[in-house]
Amino acid sequence: MTLLADWQLQGPLLALWPYRNDVWRANAWHAQQTMLQMVQRIAPYHPVSLGIHPPQIQQAIPQLPQTVGWFPLSYDDIWLRDYGPHFVVSAERIHAVAAEFDGWQGLHSVHQRDQRMAQRLSHHCRLALRRLPFIFEGGMLSHDGAGTAFVHAASLQQRNPQWRRRELQRVLQARLGLTRIIWIETVLRADETAGHVDNQIQFMGPDVIVYAQSVNDPEWNNEVLKLRQQAWAQAYRWLELPPCQAVIDKVELFYDVQRREGVRVRGQAPSLASYVNMIRLPEAIVVPQFQHSSCADSNALALTQVREMFSDLNVVAVDATEFIRGGGGPHCVSLVLPNSLLG
Repeated sequence: MTLLADWQLQGPLLALWPYRNDVWRANAWHAQQTMLQMVQRIAPYHPVSLGIHPPQIQQAIPQLPQTVGWFPLSYDDIWLRDYGPHFVVSAERIHAVAAEFDGWQGLHSVHQRDQRMAQRLSHHCRLALRRLPFIFEGGMLSHDGAGTAFVHAASLQQRNPQWRRRELQRVLQARLGLTRIIWIETVLRADETAGHVDNQIQFMGPDVIVYAQSVNDPEWNNEVLKLRQQAWAQAYRWLELPPCQAVIDKVELFYDVQRREGVRVRGQAPSLASYVNMIRLPEAIVVPQFQHSSCADSNALALTQVREMFSDLNVVAVDATEFIRGGGGPHCVSLVLPNSLLG
């Protein structure tokens, strides 16, 4: 049994149409344009599809290019990586694995549709669905497609205080086919999820690890240096990207975001800009870019570094500024499917 990595999946990259006016500014118009730009840039190198919340179809369809497929899908917000299923192959058959989802431990109380997403996608892809018996988000996990995984211990245990770490490890290994779990302990202070590896360190291929140190979190810098010194680390090539930054926007940008009880207020805390939040596809790698002045030099450097490391892939630069204003990045808002059986 093997947990499949994004670059091992042949189905479309799925993303969702932003619409919430209590998360996204300007009735989500800026986030929608960012999403359209991202999927259009990816489309020449990998199939893409958009899920659209049914009440938004009439508004969204006229904006979609012909290269982007779509289908109706009910959801609360666009962070598909966290509540969507994982895909495991066993005896040449693929099945989906899903976990419980609690809105990042109450960060968003409105997530009832998101809780049902894994079941819906499994049905669309005609796959059997199996369950993890605890709360687990996709952003907590990155793996090499061969059994070795990073899992963010801090957020996983915070979500599941009744579980001991060795019990969590036993279940993850048994149900996801993992043979080695490397626990990540440090939470970046600007990461509102309270700890996701896809902002800190990721496998970007069977033998490549990308990571970034942090301007604001020296404890993470120490942890990742210790990881590099461990015996297992010598089997991988390591790419250090420009540091993660906590960036601050003018509060006026968020003046029209509706405030609702149970939904995190936008614009009151820094956003986390991390180049690690990339998407790796079979023929391409998607690299976030940020419009903040402090990122001007690091944007170009990140692209140069990725092109040098992945010279055999198409490097796709996408503006992630609006995504981080909502709390995530390109990896967070996407999920690669195992097949195209949508409809």
